[in-house]
Amino acid sequence: MKTRNGQSRKHRIDVNRLLNGMKLEAVVRALKRSGARLASETLAPLVANCETRSRELLAAGEIGESRRLARRAAALNGLLSHGPVPARMVAEVELPEGYDGKILLMVLKGGGLDNTVCLRSGDDWHREILRNTRAEMKDLGFMHTRVEPLGGAYARFTPDGGIVIWGTSDEYGCCDKQEAARMIARTHPDSLVRIEE
Repeated sequence: MKTRNGQSRKHRIDVNRLLNGMKLEAVVRALKRSGARLASETLAPLVANCETRSRELLAAGEIGESRRLARRAAALNGLLSHGPVPARMVAEVELPEGYDGKILLMVLKGGGLDNTVCLRSGDDWHREILRNTRAEMKDLGFMHTRVEPLGGAYARFTPDGGIVIWGTSDEYGCCDKQEAARMIARTHPDSLVRIEE
């Protein structure tokens, strides 16, 4: 009995260390192995810290770093709300309001994110979106997750509040625009999403 309690205490310390280091893949493994759940008092301060720092950085004009910390906060919230389910810890779509530019559909494989499809936007080239998404997975601690492109396109918000998807990627070919439209519609339910050829 004494040994068991000692192991349990050691396990909690390890999970806290992993959380502080933002090693979510390892946290998921540890929680699934033990069957334990994280208490909100464990995660709430980490989430609040990420959100506060994200707002401060945004106010200082550090948009990239602000988005990185906002992703961390969202991932920790997903862990708190849904337990150790990696697909609920990574945003399905990142398409900021008013966006006009490239999008890339990708599949996440390994590290608990088996065949999870996500859509990201930004940067000057589709390959930069891919590179940044790979960096995002590493930053969240999903060290064994591979990010593979499924094709690209363009998206823009229209003055009437809709979203248009069109075009293709010279590097990765055309994404499944119907799937991209469904994903964007789930993230932006108040916008009519349409495809132009």
